[in-house]
Amino acid sequence: MRSVDVAVIGGGIIGTSAAAFLAEAGQSVALFEREQVAAGASGRNSGAIQRPLDPPLGDLYCSTLKLYRELTAADAGFALSERAVGLLIVSPDHIALEAVGDAIRRTTPDLRPEVIPAPDLQVLEPHLAANLSACRLQTGYPVAPAAATLAFAQRAVNAGATIETADARPMTDGGGRVTGVEAGSLRVPASQVLLAAGPWTSALVEPWIETAPIRPLWGVVVGVELADAPQHVIEELGIDSGAGASERLFSLVTANSATSVGSIFVKTRPEPEAVAPAIIERAARFVPALNHARRVGVRTCARPLSMDGRPLIGPLPGTDGLFICAGHGPWGISTGPASARLVVDQMLGRSGTTSDFDPARALRWSQAQQTEW
Repeated sequence: MRSVDVAVIGGGIIGTSAAAFLAEAGQSVALFEREQVAAGASGRNSGAIQRPLDPPLGDLYCSTLKLYRELTAADAGFALSERAVGLLIVSPDHIALEAVGDAIRRTTPDLRPEVIPAPDLQVLEPHLAANLSACRLQTGYPVAPAAATLAFAQRAVNAGATIETADARPMTDGGGRVTGVEAGSLRVPASQVLLAAGPWTSALVEPWIETAPIRPLWGVVVGVELADAPQHVIEELGIDSGAGASERLFSLVTANSATSVGSIFVKTRPEPEAVAPAIIERAARFVPALNHARRVGVRTCARPLSMDGRPLIGPLPGTDGLFICAGHGPWGISTGPASARLVVDQMLGRSGTTSDFDPARALRWSQAQQTEW
């Protein structure tokens, strides 16, 4: 295979959008994906684009919405609705929801949190259990999980990028400079390499192999047929913190008449069919109709969780020409395209490293890390 300006490793939402931006900027680009485009979290998530409460991630979300609107306008097989359907954080604990609403009002007032007591919630969403209250936020765009990734992949190909099915890793010259990628017996010279392999990125960076500042946090999503599904994106109180003390919390998203129910939060890969009944059993406490809904599929999702909950975006210290964009946790589909734009601008010399996402912090963390996280 001929040499390229940039090799991208990983065919998720970040890798495909970065490949598109790079190719459109005139770079020759080869993207390497070991399975298929959107095989990971980018194609197996619940299917909701929503704003993270962490302000730097919120900025990425706002920029990502603009990029999705451009994608929608280009008629690329992806469509984002004009308005958010709204996110309901639900719980039987009304006082706790009031506290959440107050906290969000202080830090992210544009989400316009509104606490809805149980009687009013029954009017708004009659399919929810009668004992629930909610904090409603002005965010939440249901989408088919893989749609954006596939659209960006096609956009990359249209701009001249190639997509190869291969398990690739970066090559260096031994003197601190990236020289390309190797995939089995195939070697492809490249001036720059972008690592966008989600939870598997740590295995591609020599200093991270033991400490792994990006790791998979596994989830399972169950597809169901649900007549008269709730119109909002719905999440159980606490899910935004990565489940906190619980390994299983409820979420529900309906996109294009397909309802996805989740999720679990575990460090080892689960057997999806084994945990699906418990997911539905818990979810039925919030949406009783799920007791009788027909299951239409179950999928496993490995969220790429970083050591501090923020992604690593930018050049890797110690290896010239090697860049990373990974570690978005559950926020990949909501912040990925803007993250890709950020790292592409750095690769093209248009901007510098952003301190909130500087990969150097992971190298420092790896050197200091003494215990399992």
